[in-house]
Amino acid sequence: MQLSPQLWQQIIAATQSQPTWHERLSRWYHTQSNPTIHLVILREPYLSRILSGQKRIESRFAHDRRPPFGRVAVGDILLLKGAGGPLAGLALATEVISRPLSAGEIHEIRRAYEHDLAIADPDFWSAHATARYVTLVWIDDVWPLPPLPLPRRDRRGWVIVQR
Repeated sequence: MQLSPQLWQQIIAATQSQPTWHERLSRWYHTQSNPTIHLVILREPYLSRILSGQKRIESRFAHDRRPPFGRVAVGDILLLKGAGGPLAGLALATEVISRPLSAGEIHEIRRAYEHDLAIADPDFWSAHATARYVTLVWIDDVWPLPPLPLPRRDRRGWVIVQR
């Protein structure tokens, strides 16, 4: 997925009061160097929980090796977008685990990370009990953006942004 130059300019302009993010995004946009940028689609209340700092780990459970499995790394930039809504924030990946799941491991993940995952849905764990792969992304340096429209035509929940 590619973002328009106009949207990039809006995103970069929205970070002018936060020098670290402004420099990080400007450098990426103008030099097209690493890190990888990911568009992360989030439903509520998870988007708000990330923006408030309550949710510190984003999880993706899957039956196949779709992104972000094996595609997100420490230092990558996450563009946070509400499902059906605008871009709402930025975050930095500070730790990542991507691995296959064996039977019963989802319970270990729940025990170890439940607080930082901030899962609100009581049926979440049973709905993902048959997942074969997991990606856990620790997020930090969260920066809210003013709502920036980003129309999308697909239903993927995680998309790697191309240059």
